[in-house]
Amino acid sequence: MYFIVGDVTISSQPDTARQFYDGAMLRIRRFMLGLAGLGALLCGWSFGLPGLLGFLIGAGISYMNHRWLERMVDALGERVTSGQSGERGGLLVVRALLRYLSIAVGAYVIFRVSRAGLFGFLAGVCLPIAAIACEVGVELVVGLRHEA
Repeated sequence: MYFIVGDVTISSQPDTARQFYDGAMLRIRRFMLGLAGLGALLCGWSFGLPGLLGFLIGAGISYMNHRWLERMVDALGERVTSGQSGERGGLLVVRALLRYLSIAVGAYVIFRVSRAGLFGFLAGVCLPIAAIACEVGVELVVGLRHEA
């Protein structure tokens, strides 16, 4: 039994299901990029140039934050399982702090300049939540088709 979702074909074998779920992070990144384009159009139309710029800054920070978080989780997992990691522990902590500092600085600067920009920025920062919701939808559709 096979199921087709986008460019991925899923069979009922465990290996193909594992491949499908291993591709979740790549699909989430793709959803983020697609939703960023849609969000930029909506924020530009709703809030004008300040909202568009705020959204683009927020989306950029959230994408960078997502990538750093992926690397941190991989490095911590590697460190826990094998004790061999290319990442140093202090660098992981600094990156974690930089993520939240960049969000705080971006929000403060944009808030001082434009309230519409702040709304766009906050929408951009929430981009990973929307992308993960899309991935949940894909996995639900595949899971329900798999059971049928």
